[in-house]
Amino acid sequence: TSPGDLKVLSALLQDSIVPTADILYTPSQKKVIMVLQRFRWELIKNAETIGKSIVYQRCLCGLVIDKVEYMQTQQIDMNDRSQFLNFLTFYDSDQRLDLQFSGSKTIRLSINGLKLTAKDIGESWPTTQRPKHEETT
Repeated sequence: TSPGDLKVLSALLQDSIVPTADILYTPSQKKVIMVLQRFRWELIKNAETIGKSIVYQRCLCGLVIDKVEYMQTQQIDMNDRSQFLNFLTFYDSDQRLDLQFSGSKTIRLSINGLKLTAKDIGESWPTTQRPKHEETT
């Protein structure tokens, strides 16, 4: 996975809802696996391009992050399996990958190389809610 790929993946996954119950770290396999409820931004872009009415949709998306040496969390209680996190973006630096969520919540991974795989799972479903972002000045 290149830094350019990471930007595309970050944009694709922005505003995904991630239940903490659907995040698994397996130290023996050096993987983090999660299932996100991805907002399908690409449908809006396509509809706006051709002037078509927009139906908002979400779909399940599996994300696998390989080569993970260890995982830390900031402001996330992984034992509280009822939490829902709102994914914002990835930040990568030397041998580290941060998954930034709203509310200053972070999953920080120590990695030995950048290898991420994302794949949509099953059918999309309609949603009436389009994610909104606060304007910063």
